[in-house]
Amino acid sequence: MQIIEIKASETLSLRNKILRPGSDLSLCHYPGDSDESTHHLGCVVNNELVGIVSIYERSDSEVHRGCGFQIRAMATCEAVRGKGIGLKLLTAAQEKAFDSGANYIWANARVSAIGFYQKAGYTIGDEEFQIKGVGPHFLVFLAHA
Repeated sequence: MQIIEIKASETLSLRNKILRPGSDLSLCHYPGDSDESTHHLGCVVNNELVGIVSIYERSDSEVHRGCGFQIRAMATCEAVRGKGIGLKLLTAAQEKAFDSGANYIWANARVSAIGFYQKAGYTIGDEEFQIKGVGPHFLVFLAHA
């Protein structure tokens, strides 16, 4: 298992398959994908991309003070879930963000992923909200120690 930096275009297939199934591929291109401060990471097992995460320099003063990075499009193939790949991707994303000067990292997490973020030490927001076409989410964040 290897975590590597990848291109935004390399995330599209998994974004579409896992996060936006049945949607047009154009919905898997996100604002900021090509920004210089954005990073896309992938987990490769046996020469196959099985997990992805993207981080964007995006601060939100309602979340925390200082420089923030947002996690988006985190996904792992169903066949490899429960093997620690998600945590390795999250850890690599955090390191990349904090090495880039982030004071905190945050995400709009699907309700189904809340336990994952809690185990990783994230603070979970109090209010559930809907993202149109995707479903219920909570804000999660982790401040840099």
